[in-house]
Amino acid sequence: MMYSGLSPVDAKDIVNTFSESGLLVKYTASGVAVTAAVTDAPFAVTIDESSRDAAGSLEAAGTGTVSLVGLSGVQYIRCMAITGIKSGLKLYTSQTSDTDGYVDDDSSNSAVLVGVYMGEDGIDIATGDLVPVLCATIQ
Repeated sequence: MMYSGLSPVDAKDIVNTFSESGLLVKYTASGVAVTAAVTDAPFAVTIDESSRDAAGSLEAAGTGTVSLVGLSGVQYIRCMAITGIKSGLKLYTSQTSDTDGYVDDDSSNSAVLVGVYMGEDGIDIATGDLVPVLCATIQ
């Protein structure tokens, strides 16, 4: 079977423990990590939390895995709070001081463009909500 780019990939070399789906991730020489700096360039988004051990605890970095899909088409990504969001609003990696792995509409400090919002107009987004993002080309 041919790899489609939208098929989930099981990342076995993770730097972080991922507690939720919809987090942006980046490549590092040590393994897949959540985006933490505004200038981090994401390549994928988590579609679930990290794997769990027999006791049901999230497995730690180095032993756990996480399922990812590439930043292509429309993906649901965690977002910082935005009031009255509009379709087409550009979304960027969240600021370094904000929640890791999220998108935001703040482009300051050379934030990396992730894509544009493709959901319902005029609604308020709470921090942590999953929002539909039409992903931009990987930079």
